[in-house]
Amino acid sequence: MNFTPEKALQHRLIMLCGDEEALRRRALDDILVAANIQKDDFDLETVAADVTDPASWYASCGTAPFLGARRTTIVRHLLRCEAEKGSSVNFAKLPEFSLLILVADDESGSEDRQKTFRNAKTNWTKAVTKAGGIVYAFDPDPKGALEAVRREVAASGKKITGPAALALVEMTGGSLSRALDELAKIHLFLGDQPVIQEQDIRDVVVASREWNVFRLVDSVFNGQIPEALRQLRVLLGSQAKPEDGVFRNLLPMVSRQLRLIWQARLCIEAKCSPSNAKPEIARMFPSKPKLSSEQPFSMNKAMSLAGRLSLPQIERCFGIVADTDARLKGALNSFSAVDTLERMILDMASVVATAESSR
Repeated sequence: MNFTPEKALQHRLIMLCGDEEALRRRALDDILVAANIQKDDFDLETVAADVTDPASWYASCGTAPFLGARRTTIVRHLLRCEAEKGSSVNFAKLPEFSLLILVADDESGSEDRQKTFRNAKTNWTKAVTKAGGIVYAFDPDPKGALEAVRREVAASGKKITGPAALALVEMTGGSLSRALDELAKIHLFLGDQPVIQEQDIRDVVVASREWNVFRLVDSVFNGQIPEALRQLRVLLGSQAKPEDGVFRNLLPMVSRQLRLIWQARLCIEAKCSPSNAKPEIARMFPSKPKLSSEQPFSMNKAMSLAGRLSLPQIERCFGIVADTDARLKGALNSFSAVDTLERMILDMASVVATAESSR
């Protein structure tokens, strides 16, 4: 749903959610400006969802305004509160002068906690919609992020090359919020330099883990072993123990990338594109990760890599990842975790070299 503050203000109950923190923040600011609400207004109250309850939110914005025409309550960190706690509150009955804005801020935590937050988001979305409110979900849109990056750079008085803009979006996982944060660093790094080049992006931007895995697999399949090993060290560098992030992040992400490459190979052999796959091919795609649902740069990368391998060779790479998992868990003989992962890279590179020599 396209966001405009004027349309949002036609409702007394507004929910702002999604993974694009920058867009959520701008939407909240735009709503306050359109409603002529200053952040220090007497009739504005901001509360946190984990230390208050829905009944108190209702009471806060249901209190008659003292100095203005509207009483506004902003609830931050909405997902820390279960939607069931608001089941006894009839938000549809908010007074005409009320404005209740629920903000689902970013939350950190384990995968189990993230699942809890996702469930809370779904339940709050249903509750707000049922109460006649409006929900705006600001989620990553790589194509939109690319255009927004260009606009942001132009507004700063600089220029950015096409490859540089694309690299920034790719390295930040298609997140406009992360791209804008990195742009601020790039402006400081470049000073008066008028044009942002691709190498500037490579030098300054802190890449997402997904991009590092893309680079690792890409380097393996291109025979660039030193770069693949460097990306491995980058992925493991933030962990106190290498094992801490291997099972949670590295192996699942490498396996995920291989599944995308496998789907891409199916498309290549069937002479079709992922977005317009033949029915017999589309039926073979898993629900997650599904190549046709991937962001454009991820889809293009998988198709490019799949062009270098046959299905049996991709199957062999899956076997190498499975053996690595077994070695790290002690089911097969191994040395240290780092040595085991380096062996994985070298074994996969051997498969690629075999593919090249057989052509």
